[in-house]
Parts: sequence; C-alpha cells; structure tokens
Amino acid sequence: MNYEIFEIGEQNKIKLFISKEHRFGTDSLLLGEFTGNVKNKTVCDLCTGCGIIPIILHNAKKIYAVEIQEEAIELLTKTKQENNLNIKIIKGDLRNIPDLEIPRESVDIVTANPPYYTLNSGHERSSAAQKSARYDSTCTIEDVVNSSAYLLKFGGELKMCMTSERLTDVVSVMRSYKIEPKEITFISGKNNKARLFLISGKKGAGVGVTITWK
Repeated sequence: MNYEIFEIGEQNKIKLFISKEHRFGTDSLLLGEFTGNVKNKTVCDLCTGCGIIPIILHNAKKIYAVEIQEEAIELLTKTKQENNLNIKIIKGDLRNIPDLEIPRESVDIVTANPPYYTLNSGHERSSAAQKSARYDSTCTIEDVVNSSAYLLKFGGELKMCMTSERLTDVVSVMRSYKIEPKEITFISGKNNKARLFLISGKKGAGVGVTITWK
C-alpha cells in the first residue's frame, strides 16, 4: 500500500495510507479546518474515503467514519492500526443509516464531502471508484442531509463542502430537513469566482446566516 506522512500540528505525524483511487484534495483539508474544535464532541464523517477528515479531527471524544467502498475501508483500517487511532470505521450505505452502528440523535457534528456532480453532467471520471466518489449515482445531497438529520442531536451541526453550482440545492435540502444554514464560506477560484463553498447548518436553529470568502 502507498502512504503519505500527514502532519497535524507541530508534533503529531500520521502515516496515512492512500491509493490512486482514494486520496484527498484541498477540499477535504478545508473542510477539516472549517469544522473547528471537536474536543469533547461526537463526530461522524460521511463519505469518508481514505479518512483524512477523521484523521484531522482525531481528538474528538468519539468519531465515526462511514464509507461504502471496500478499498477505502481497507486503507483507513490500515491507517487506524498503524497510528493507533480511536476511529470507529463503519462499512455501509448511508442511505440505510438506521441500519448502521450509530445511535439516532447521538452526534454533535456531521462532516461530509459528498459527490459533487449529478450523472451526465459532463464531469467524467475514468474509474468506477472515482465515479462513485464524484457522481451522485450512489449518494445524493439529499441522502447526506437525510442521514445527518437522523444522526444529529438537536442543535447539532452539519459541515459540508460542495461545488458552488450546487449552492441552492444544498440550502434547499438542508432547510427541508430542518437543518438551518448558519455559515457559508466561498472558496475563490479562477477570475475571483467561487469554486467551492463550505457550509455549516444547525439542526433546529432559526433563520440567519453569515457569509465569508476564503
């Protein structure tokens, strides 16, 4: 297996196992930073891939990592064992979230970096694993928000990264599940146009959102 040495802070170094199909990008690092302090929190990362976000947030009181793809699970399991990390890895389909090993309304923060593109949107990927990670054929925005609503305590937060063209979809779906958007950070791309956005929503909260640029 291939691996990279990932540094957390000035002293902690993690041996992170990756593959050609299951790596991580800047979007995952941004989401981990955006999530903030998770000490004494129970966290669940959906669509976890190689597990970079649970690794960034490894000081949480409890952290679940949910993934459907077998190779990604194997990589994260190897990372967990190599570094003696306290991460509960769950292989399963988030569309069947009640059947997974996470109690309902037990999570303080859900993080998700779900597939960005709809099918036939023109953003082709070369392999089945990449298509599963980037197309919503097996996991839609609504699937992620529905699962998050199931997992989150009242007042719990959903933190998500998504391509800017899907902003209205995300806001609409979050509100339909009573997760109110409270913070949106746009990530600058070419020509000062937003490439991605990070969004934080709170379950059961009232209306009011803060918007920033990064």
